[in-house]
Amino acid sequence: MRYVLLVAILCITADQLAAQVTRIDTVSYPNPIIPKRKQYNFNTDFWYTIALRTYAYEQFPQLLNQPTGQSPTLRSSFNGVLFKINDNQVAYRLQATHFNNDITFDHECDGCAEVAGKFRNTAIKVGAEKSVNYSRFQPYFGGDLGFMIQKFNTKDQDPVVFAEDNKNAVLFSPFIGTKLYVVPRVAVGIEANFNIAYSYQKVNTYADNSFTGDPEQTKRYRWEYFFAPVAAVTLQYNFGLINQ
Repeated sequence: MRYVLLVAILCITADQLAAQVTRIDTVSYPNPIIPKRKQYNFNTDFWYTIALRTYAYEQFPQLLNQPTGQSPTLRSSFNGVLFKINDNQVAYRLQATHFNNDITFDHECDGCAEVAGKFRNTAIKVGAEKSVNYSRFQPYFGGDLGFMIQKFNTKDQDPVVFAEDNKNAVLFSPFIGTKLYVVPRVAVGIEANFNIAYSYQKVNTYADNSFTGDPEQTKRYRWEYFFAPVAAVTLQYNFGLINQ
C-alpha cells in the first residue's frame, strides 16, 4: 500500500511538471533586426545655381569682309556669369558674357594680309536646360535665346584698313553639356553650342588712321551660323535645398 501511494505521488508530480514545460521548438520568435549601415545622401536638388564662366573657345560673327565660314575663333576666360532657377530636372537660366581684347585675323581671304584691332562682344541670353538624371554626373541639353552687340575697330593698330565694324544680332543657341558634382553644392560644367544669328552690320571705312571725315559706309542684314566647341567651362555653386 505504501508503494502504491508513492507511485501515485510521483505520477501526479511528473504530470504537473510536464504541464509547465514548453517545448523549445514550439516557441516562435520575431526575426532578428540587424541595424543597417547609414548611407551618405548625396543631394543635388537645389533651387538656385550661380556659375562663373572660367574658360571658352568659340566662334564669333564675321568681321569686316571675312569670307563665309571664316568667323574668328577666340579663347577667353573669367568673362561671364550664369544664374539658374532649378525646377525638378528643368532649369531656367540667364547668362551674360563680355569679350574685350585685341585680336588679329585674315581679312578678305585665308592667308591674306592680317587685320588687327580692338574687339568687344557682349551677349545676354535666356533659356532652359533639361538634365537627364539626378546623379552626380548629369548630362543635359537645351536652348537659349539672346541678343549680341559686337564692335571692332582698327584705330591705333597700324592697320591695313581703317575701319569700324558695328554689329547687332538676335541669337538662337541650342546646346548640349554635362556637369559633375564635386560636392553637393559645387559642380563643374562644360557645354558646347551652335549659334543661329540674324545680324545687322554697319561698317565705316576711313581714308586714314585719323578716323575723321565722311566714311564709306556699308550696311547689311544677313543670317550667320557659328559654332562654340567649348561655349563655357563653368564653376557652379548651388544653394536653396529643395527637400529640406
